[in-house]
Amino acid sequence: MTEFETIIRGGTVLDGTGTPGRLLDVGIDSGRIAILDDLGSATAAETIDATGKFVAPGFIDIHTHSDLSHFIDPRAESQIRQGVTTEAIGQCGTSLAPCTAESRPAVFAAMGSKERGHWHTYAELLAEMDAARIATNVVGFVGHGALRAAVMGVDQPRPADDTEVVEMVRLLEESLEAGAFGLSTGLEYHPGKTATYDELRALCAATADAGALYATHSRNRDRRYFVGFGEALDVARDTGVRLQISHINPKHGRPDDALRNTLQMIEWTRAEGVDVAMDMMPTNWNHAPATALLPSWSFGLSIDDLLDTLTTKDGRRRLRHNPLPMWQLAVEGRWDRIRLLACSVNQHLVGKTVEEIAMQRNAADGWDAVFDLLVEEGPRLKGVVLTSEAFAESDNRLALEHPLCAVESDTMAMANDGPLAGRMFSVLGYNWVARFLGHYVRDEAILSLEEGVRRLSGLPADRLGLCDRGYLRPGAAADVVVFDLAGVRDNSSFENATVYADGIEHVWVNGVTAFADGARNPDHAGEVLRRR
Repeated sequence: MTEFETIIRGGTVLDGTGTPGRLLDVGIDSGRIAILDDLGSATAAETIDATGKFVAPGFIDIHTHSDLSHFIDPRAESQIRQGVTTEAIGQCGTSLAPCTAESRPAVFAAMGSKERGHWHTYAELLAEMDAARIATNVVGFVGHGALRAAVMGVDQPRPADDTEVVEMVRLLEESLEAGAFGLSTGLEYHPGKTATYDELRALCAATADAGALYATHSRNRDRRYFVGFGEALDVARDTGVRLQISHINPKHGRPDDALRNTLQMIEWTRAEGVDVAMDMMPTNWNHAPATALLPSWSFGLSIDDLLDTLTTKDGRRRLRHNPLPMWQLAVEGRWDRIRLLACSVNQHLVGKTVEEIAMQRNAADGWDAVFDLLVEEGPRLKGVVLTSEAFAESDNRLALEHPLCAVESDTMAMANDGPLAGRMFSVLGYNWVARFLGHYVRDEAILSLEEGVRRLSGLPADRLGLCDRGYLRPGAAADVVVFDLAGVRDNSSFENATVYADGIEHVWVNGVTAFADGARNPDHAGEVLRRR
């Protein structure tokens, strides 16, 4: 009689390939999937009855900002309770390494946090994360912004010179050798927005040489989307780097056919033999630091000088003028569609629109309301986060119809108790999987359930180059989710965004129970994964 550590009996297995589900038992042993079959009289230390439920690979969030939260609160409650077992961190050009003694404080300040840990190199960062007893598996990317700060110094809103590019390439190669899975850029943000094409090309050539992935938040996703997405495709064409376009959803202000044209560009590029895919957030809201609304020159100011500029009439006039604005909604004064998402000083205003805040405070307009919030935040002003109703539902649906579009959170692992209690990074941070599976898959039937699970498992695993994650098959790591599709529910709202989703019943990470019947297991089994 065969005995396993765990048997999941009677569920419909969705193996991550997108093929139709099958009624199978799943045997888990030594942290691995041992068998998928009718296990009959086999026994196990733990047996789960999954009759009427679905059994899937642990979900892989291909784009997160959980870099710091794994150190602050390694439970990763908001992700584990949604079935997320692996997170890709270091996105949008922001990572915790490499850094120097001079750039290190700025790296943490950009994340609205005080310094912690002692790392400088990427290898040292991964080693300290190894010791943090994390709950999910972690895949790390090297942030372009971290490379720039380490080489050029902090807050340098200018192009890099040839010598600086060579040193950035060296640090990138060292980080990839240490186990990073790729390079990320955030070209709508400082300092990425001042990078030249040649700088990006040099870094992507090194990434391609290592066989790693390039993930980019492109330079523009509204009126100049063709330039923004076109640049990413040109870099991939030039260097042969594998390209992952983050947040393919175009934003308010884009021409009507922006996404359709972008998808056509991607298909043309793929027809040339270039490896390109994409991901998207399953929401109409996107978020960014309030400082992202400011012009590039302002990032050359110290915090004290920026605060001084924000307190003068002329300074505010100059700060309003941004040739490459983050959101057209702000340019158009549509403050009714922009909300305060996170801050330290004025937490009672979180969830309100900027228009409501301006009226409540008798501010002249939304710009002055935002400037007031930044001034009141003081040295922690980079922690003020806004969210805007920027994505069109028609674009979301069109993106999901493409077979190479994975689904991501663009959030960070949180918990509604403990050291991160009350913090939000996005409206859907606690409910993004439920929103995708419940709204787009179950209710709208844009995708079959099998294909929906593939977008959360097999597809991101393939893009990241994970050979033993993302699929339920013998020998794969036992990252497993059992869920009740009928019970999947997105419980989020602006009034209460830190409430957990419903419908996920059991989660295993590397064969260890992480979540079962509403209860967390404090024994974390997450691993820091390194690219081989």
